[in-house]
Amino acid sequence: MARNPYFPTTRDLPSSPKRQVLDCILNLIYPETCFICSTPVARRQDCGICAACWNKAVALRIEPPRCSCCGLPLNNFDKGAEYLCGKCLMNLPPYSGARSFGYYTAELSRLVQALKFHGRRNLVGLLAPLLASAFYESWSREDFDLIIPVPLHSKRKRERGYNQSELLARALAAQIAMPFSGKALIRFRSTLPQVGLSDSQRFENVRKAFSCIDPLQIKNKRVLLIDDVMTTGATASSAAQTLIDGGCFRVSVLTIARATL
Repeated sequence: MARNPYFPTTRDLPSSPKRQVLDCILNLIYPETCFICSTPVARRQDCGICAACWNKAVALRIEPPRCSCCGLPLNNFDKGAEYLCGKCLMNLPPYSGARSFGYYTAELSRLVQALKFHGRRNLVGLLAPLLASAFYESWSREDFDLIIPVPLHSKRKRERGYNQSELLARALAAQIAMPFSGKALIRFRSTLPQVGLSDSQRFENVRKAFSCIDPLQIKNKRVLLIDDVMTTGATASSAAQTLIDGGCFRVSVLTIARATL
């Protein structure tokens, strides 16, 4: 399997002469700057982030060694071997494996937050290829039958206007040509934001928050569960357990970023 595969983003699209002229006109009328560092951004397809900040975000990629189950980065271990972190040794999560593209810090965290909280849906064109790259580093398309996003409660989705995990999952499914379902799993119980909660509070907060409304969609399926960030794994564990209880054969988790506490 290829190491650190690369998938083109919207930034890599060729710029036609017509597009270049239009960008010049737009920059004269409404100049755009990088939402991270305020450096001028010349092209619309850069999605409001300059080359320097984008390169810093990509450089935050998580490399082995990491926990072979939850994907937590591990220090001072042999890169060529597989290990379990302390938490997974004590209590294996219900999902069979979890991976994240990069560390949830600095420029990468700003990208995720801009997509999640500030309406920058166009960032999916940058972040979905990072998901695809992380996916093929650990798995292949033949390992799964279906992609499912971690759902938002209907109230929060109405407030935000969209589910960022669903946008990412749809884009990834199209990129790697895998079936997608946005309705097999729902969040029927409104939960508190996980930010600021302790580990035990996070797990209790999302316990039994999900439901499978159409078990036939997932029966005996190998599911790839998509979310934006993994911190303690509480949300992923609760969603994965619900899918398994609903008849899913196996669940793995893929996120853009991993927070290391």
